[in-house]
Amino acid sequence: MKRLNNSNFELLREVFKEMQFEKETSTIEAREELFNSWEEIIGDKIAKLSKVWELSADNILTIACADSFVANELYFVKDKIFSLVEEKAEKLGIKIKDIKFNYKIWKEDSL
Repeated sequence: MKRLNNSNFELLREVFKEMQFEKETSTIEAREELFNSWEEIIGDKIAKLSKVWELSADNILTIACADSFVANELYFVKDKIFSLVEEKAEKLGIKIKDIKFNYKIWKEDSL
């Protein structure tokens, strides 16, 4: 049995990089970074009562809220929140169409 040379693997790695099979950050990592930056975007006080729940396939960001009052308060400033989130998402290479606030999916143990 013939043994493979390590330099062949290095050459293949270089070729894959050239063909852009390896991205600097994957979409999963970008989504995770966007989800983790919610506190930075919204502020500490509101971040304790809300969190990013999911980014759906049709690019709608769902925010879980502690109760309907928090959801309503966030909805009143939705345009400002959307612009901040959209700016952060564009830097990460994610496109967001809309944001919705949902208090029915909140779980206390998810904090």
